[in-house]
Amino acid sequence: MTDALSTTEQQHLASLEHTIQAGLQTFRDTGAALAEIRDGRLYRATHATFDAYLERRWGFTRQHAGRLIQAAEVAQVLEPVGYTPDTEREARTPEVRAAARIVAELEPEQQQQVAKFLQATTGSEKPSTSQIKAVAEVVQQIDAHGTVEHPDTGEQVPFTDLPEQARMAVIRENVSTSTHERVQRQQGHIQASLEARNSTGKGGWTDWCMTYAQQHLTDDQELRITVKRDPSGNAKVQAAVVDAGSGQVIAAGERADWLKKAVMTLVEEVKA
Repeated sequence: MTDALSTTEQQHLASLEHTIQAGLQTFRDTGAALAEIRDGRLYRATHATFDAYLERRWGFTRQHAGRLIQAAEVAQVLEPVGYTPDTEREARTPEVRAAARIVAELEPEQQQQVAKFLQATTGSEKPSTSQIKAVAEVVQQIDAHGTVEHPDTGEQVPFTDLPEQARMAVIRENVSTSTHERVQRQQGHIQASLEARNSTGKGGWTDWCMTYAQQHLTDDQELRITVKRDPSGNAKVQAAVVDAGSGQVIAAGERADWLKKAVMTLVEEVKA
């Protein structure tokens, strides 16, 4: 059963479909247009479901459309900090998605601060995802603490009270420290995955969860497996290591359709 669109919705649908038709090779425009059609149910006048619309109007599978939408969302998140994925495949790599996750947690003012620092220090039109993550984490931590050490006087002062040059100096110093700590964490995750692989239980993904939790989680960390419905109504599961107090994600796998895949993508994330 279909549901008629208003004149405004019909015009909006025509505009969005024109975007898709004209930009099938431009993943961001295509993915964003598909997301709007899905979220607004603009397909409902001619098709009962979004899946039917995708197949009959564009010859897309739900999986392909989902990849385009996900890639477009990642590109949109990273745009304020100066990173533009060149392809849909690049936008969906674990490194790019990990950078997008932390940038998405920042307020717009914080994103602007990250962008300013990257522009001033990287000397590149396109910063690396590791640079984005390092700076974003530092800006997030600075905001959480409220005050920082003044680079000239050593006194604790509100970060927002510092002049722009002093802010850059504070971020630069903390990025260096954060990078070192990240290397240490990565080494710990690698060791954890190796030990889990050699553990004496069943040796499967469930054993990995228990071994990792027992041997490597601190008292303020949790390994969470979360199941939620996506916008299409499908159940998705994600495994992640998080800080229990702040809720900050330390490592996360991809959202998946079943438990084993979700945990195995987390394994790959901590190994990386």
